[in-house]
Amino acid sequence: MTMNPPRMPLMPRNPALTHLDLELEWLRAKLTVRIREMQSRGLLPGAEELQPGTVIYVQEVEARLHERDQEATDPTKAELEAKAELLDIEEKRDAFYQAHEVFDIHTPLAFLRQHYHLTDAQYLLFLMVIAPVFNPSFPRLYAFVQNNFERQYPTLALFIEVFSPDKDCGYLNDLISPQSPLISEGLVILNRIASYLPDNAQPLTLPSRIQAFIAGQNILDPSLAAFSELRQRDQKRGETLLSLKQSYEWTTRIKKLRTMSNPPWQMPVCYVTGQHGAGKRRFAQDVAAILNKDLLCVDIKSLYSTYDNFSVALSIAIREAILHDAVLCLFGWEKLILPTTAEDANFHAEISALHLGVCRILDACLAWLPSTIIITCQNSVSFTPRLETRNVEVFRLTYPDHTTSLALWQQMLPAELRDDQCDLKAYAENFHLTPGQIKDAVEEAYYLSQPADKVNSETIIGAVKDQMRHRLSEHATLLDKKYRWEDLIVPKDVEIQLKEIIYRYQYRAKVLTEWGLGDRFGHDIGLSALFDGPPGTGKSMCASLIANEIGIDVYQVDLSRVMSKYVGETEKNLAQIFNEAENAQAMLLFDECDSLFGQRTNVKNSNDKYANLEVNYLLQRIERYPGVAILTTNFPAGIDEAFARRLSLRVSFPKPSKADRARLWQSMLKTTQLPKGKIDYRELATEFEISGGYIKNAILRAAFMAASQNTVVDQDILYQAARIEMKSQGMLVSQNDAKAT
Repeated sequence: MTMNPPRMPLMPRNPALTHLDLELEWLRAKLTVRIREMQSRGLLPGAEELQPGTVIYVQEVEARLHERDQEATDPTKAELEAKAELLDIEEKRDAFYQAHEVFDIHTPLAFLRQHYHLTDAQYLLFLMVIAPVFNPSFPRLYAFVQNNFERQYPTLALFIEVFSPDKDCGYLNDLISPQSPLISEGLVILNRIASYLPDNAQPLTLPSRIQAFIAGQNILDPSLAAFSELRQRDQKRGETLLSLKQSYEWTTRIKKLRTMSNPPWQMPVCYVTGQHGAGKRRFAQDVAAILNKDLLCVDIKSLYSTYDNFSVALSIAIREAILHDAVLCLFGWEKLILPTTAEDANFHAEISALHLGVCRILDACLAWLPSTIIITCQNSVSFTPRLETRNVEVFRLTYPDHTTSLALWQQMLPAELRDDQCDLKAYAENFHLTPGQIKDAVEEAYYLSQPADKVNSETIIGAVKDQMRHRLSEHATLLDKKYRWEDLIVPKDVEIQLKEIIYRYQYRAKVLTEWGLGDRFGHDIGLSALFDGPPGTGKSMCASLIANEIGIDVYQVDLSRVMSKYVGETEKNLAQIFNEAENAQAMLLFDECDSLFGQRTNVKNSNDKYANLEVNYLLQRIERYPGVAILTTNFPAGIDEAFARRLSLRVSFPKPSKADRARLWQSMLKTTQLPKGKIDYRELATEFEISGGYIKNAILRAAFMAASQNTVVDQDILYQAARIEMKSQGMLVSQNDAKAT
């Protein structure tokens, strides 16, 4: 007995294709009815014609000339059969639509029709464009109706010929106008293959992205995938820890938006600012949750750069959000919209052309959108979007306060994951991090600690530093923090002032938060200082020492790369430096700042005006900068007094005294590897009235001279090296130095 092989179970039918089949069956039935009607009236060749589509028969020409004069004739048998079939299919369609009040992406055709509010005519034309993609018999039918087998594609003229009883229907050209949702939202493409043909005779095609969506394949558009992220609405999210003030504001904003969500046309555009990891996209997810939608995050700068036409680009991004039933979040606003001058940044005296153009396109795209979008920005300097069609709801996320920061560390680094040396309180006080940065630092530290079960303090601090480093290298150089407190040789009053800078940084949480002075004077008080004094007195060294003591990186700003002859470029460069330094929480060191921030001039011409704007912009950014900024100058008299007054501290470095010079010689020559002879440090200090920087250069000269002569560093070589150093710097050399020769 022969056994039949077991039958494979049938795969469940894709609901998207089930509905598509029903709609195409309906379209075919309507097309069949119209073809039978046209054949019975002589407008199309009948089945008895042997070569339809190759010639235009005289009978057809006569029928079209007298089409308006024809009286109604009895329908043919084929026509009656076609109409009966159409009625059966329409009953099935009616039953399907009555069973569904709201459609989602699982029934994509109905979803698109409902979401874009397509009229009956728009939807029928849309079906005509879809049909050839999913059923190969439709192109032949289109060619037959157009009596040209080279035209196996849908056109608006074909749609009018088949489905419009009114031949004086120029108004139907609006179906493919730029304002039509079929064209403007990228549901249909109008291909202008021949310039001599009118638009209604040009082919209409289906974009590949819409084709995939209709087929139930809902993936991100390849042109957006590289700089986009889709967050599912049911994606598990932990609780966002915020300060009491921020938490209250967060909750208040969400409640306000919830009341506006019905109908969603009332919802404003949400503009959310804050540093990396502050919770901007988490807030966006909460907004999406109000509408029971996913969240599609798209980099707006990449979107702008990828497409030649930003209007098309934004329409594609919005379309992608619609196809995924998601709220669109455009992030990276600060990369696209930057201030052009200090006046623009702070007083909005004028709006840049780019900002104005982008906002106009946003307005046009949002005019019909029955939802909202979210725009996020990592700094507060970029222009806030200005829109006509929607209000803009601004929400600024700040760094967590000390109490919240400690709670975040305790939540993300519980006791079982850390060793006894980890001081969470110190991390909360010393590291100004967002929740996202703390999370990333803990995850990186745990990974680096493998295979150990716990992370140690050194690994945590290293991971925090990696989170804080950022893209400052374009205009600044990371300095090596090799100096220690014992290396410092300065007068006592200078030492006290330097320690004050360290204390202000280390105890800011206690003074501003625990003691409440932040409520009176502000929590984001920056720390700025001006170091003035002759060259070589240790100004840059002390900046590096302070950075080492408080545990942050120090970047030396290259002013030659900052300053530009083009109007507004210097401010843009400074904006980028301060924004990236704030992200990295780094110390900024402006050496010889008098070259850029000298005394302001009376405005006599446009050059004076923009030079003063550069100074004003720096003043404003330093005052708003929450980190440490140190400026050094060798010529304090050249610094604008108004500028100096607006800095937190001013430290003057005098020339070292004789005793200090002796200590400097001794300290810099204090190494066991250096071969030394007899050296009288007091005599060197007496003979050479030079500062520490020149002493360092003289010692290096002497070391290389001794190495070349295969001898030791002694008093004579040091005398000779110091004398050469003084002459190379243009200093006068006393007659007492003659013995050096």
